[in-house]
Amino acid sequence: MPKKKPGTPQNWPPPKGQAPDADRTTLISFVLDKSGSMGGLTEATISGFNEFKADQAAAPGRALFSLTLFDTQIYHACSAVPIAEVPDLDYASYRPGGCTALYDAVGSAILSVDRFLDAGNGPVDQVVFVVMTDGLENSSREFDRRRVFDMIADRQKTREYEFVYLGANQDSYAESMQMGVAAGRSMDWAATPAGTRQTLHSLSSEMMDYRSEGMRRRDRWFEDKGEGAQPRS
Repeated sequence: MPKKKPGTPQNWPPPKGQAPDADRTTLISFVLDKSGSMGGLTEATISGFNEFKADQAAAPGRALFSLTLFDTQIYHACSAVPIAEVPDLDYASYRPGGCTALYDAVGSAILSVDRFLDAGNGPVDQVVFVVMTDGLENSSREFDRRRVFDMIADRQKTREYEFVYLGANQDSYAESMQMGVAAGRSMDWAATPAGTRQTLHSLSSEMMDYRSEGMRRRDRWFEDKGEGAQPRS
């Protein structure tokens, strides 16, 4: 058997071939903006997120869930926990304020998943990151765009992590590409309560398709909406 390169986790990537739905484990790492501009979307974000989480908990297979909340600071709410055990968001755990340390949130979320897999936890068949933000980076201190770009490009190639980018008040296609996210994995969303709920509903449907398909990386997400499609109220 060929030796793994130093630093390569012993159980990742998993062997070729797809596990049956009921036996498949997907690690979902959700990076969610809670900067001040999300204040008018608090109720919609809480309800939409909780519905997304409930949908994934009820879907076939096993889901592990990590949640990274960010404003000026980074908050790791949970890390690789069985999704049924993850508490709902509420007005105490999701209180928007501050600026947008997007790069710090994404970079730290990636490293957290790396550590989990490098420690021999598993088996894990799919790893997917979801980044949802209504604004652009403006306050990171540890990670910059170049470092995040290099990390995402590397993980897509060497570990077959999947990345999905949801952006409001921006060109999410351009922003995601500048962060290293492969084409076909971004969607614009309307920063309204209805747009927020619809986006999380669409994400949930896409996530269940991804988990059912069993591929580590899809050809594209949100295909029926087209690149940069924007849910409307």
